[in-house]
Amino acid sequence: MTRNPRRASTLLRPLRVWGPVVALIATVLAAAAIVAVGVRASPISPSRPVLVSSGDWAPFVGADLPAGGPMTELVVEVLTRCGYRPEVRYASSWALTEEQLGSGASIGMFPLVGSESRRDRFLLSDRLIDFEYVLFYDRREGEPRVSSAADLSALRVGGVAGYDYWDELESAVPGMVRFDSTVQGFRALVDGRIDVLAEGLLSGQAALTDPSLAADAGDFGYLRGDDPLVHSVEGLYFMMPNTPEAATVMRQFNRVLAQMRQSEEYEEIVAELEPAATQEVTLTPTGASGLVELLDEKGDVLLLAPRGTRARVIRWPDAFVDTAGGATPSRAAGGAGTPGGTAGRILVPVKVTNGPAQGRALYVDARALLLTPEGP
Repeated sequence: MTRNPRRASTLLRPLRVWGPVVALIATVLAAAAIVAVGVRASPISPSRPVLVSSGDWAPFVGADLPAGGPMTELVVEVLTRCGYRPEVRYASSWALTEEQLGSGASIGMFPLVGSESRRDRFLLSDRLIDFEYVLFYDRREGEPRVSSAADLSALRVGGVAGYDYWDELESAVPGMVRFDSTVQGFRALVDGRIDVLAEGLLSGQAALTDPSLAADAGDFGYLRGDDPLVHSVEGLYFMMPNTPEAATVMRQFNRVLAQMRQSEEYEEIVAELEPAATQEVTLTPTGASGLVELLDEKGDVLLLAPRGTRARVIRWPDAFVDTAGGATPSRAAGGAGTPGGTAGRILVPVKVTNGPAQGRALYVDARALLLTPEGP
């Protein structure tokens, strides 16, 4: 039987017409599948954790703070509501934090002041919170008078490495002395190496309650007023690389942040920024009054505090740690570790960490110390 070429041609005609279309559709679907796989592998995809950089800056952020600090709580919550699973890593310096973001090692960093140089390099979120810069001084040396840029430039001004300060200060003080930490800056203030220390109000107050700083918080004040030479209110921000992909994420971040700022949860997080009392010992009353006696170095009562006041020991007296001399409480009275001690008492220098005397470096009778497990 002879094949009919016309019939075969008729049967193949639909294939010739629709074949290229089908092939094109298959190609598009394959490309879409490849793109989808690429998106899922993206470092900002909700399907996998994202790495975010931060630093060690009490009371805002820090690996040793509860939940990483209030700003970590806020940023993690916003990113989580955006559909991501953030992992926060705390760098040893702010310069390293910026390097991690610039190199692509992390997809974001926080909380930083929005300086001009950072605005040129990164995308900034809406403000996480307002941040107040002040100039701290040692009250024992008197309050510096600053009414002009010349007055400010005549002072020895200290700052913290990695900080971007406000324009008026940096213009007036081109030779600012930089320290590796806020605590080191306050030590320089105590030693008389600087006249004022530029720091955030909350972060400065947190440093003054740090047990590693054996100084009395009551010895320090800060210059008051709204003069831009001595005071500035800045914003703290979440920052991302300046790319179209990051811009999409940042828009979503800002929408969720705006919603959170209207909530009680946001207010509770911000309230946690007040300096928290670290805990090591509880102070208990030793006299008939039922109140804790806070003493000077001679053993005279300076202040009274309620039962349950907390403190950290600045230095344990020899009677507790020096076994070579066979010291006992009775023998140690009035001796080493008990400046001007009263017979029968051992005075212990402490840094009060809660209550009305928080931040004060004073003495207590050793019998007032109650060791308890560390707790939040």
